[in-house]
Amino acid sequence: MPTAPFPPARPPEIVRAVYTFAAKHPEVLSHVPCFCGCENRGHKHNDDCFVTERDAKGRPTKWEAHGLG
Repeated sequence: MPTAPFPPARPPEIVRAVYTFAAKHPEVLSHVPCFCGCENRGHKHNDDCFVTERDAKGRPTKWEAHGLG
């Protein structure tokens, strides 16, 4: 899980569940557009709000803190 200079918008167990889902299901989140204006940060879809980088097997190697807010 990423860290951020602000508290998560939801309880930790909810945030953990969402990040776990994002880690395991990029094929779902890649079809969900962002509606919060984060496309200005280079995000193309909702998966970008949670995962910044993945390895060759698709496992997250770097998290995006944007999903915390």
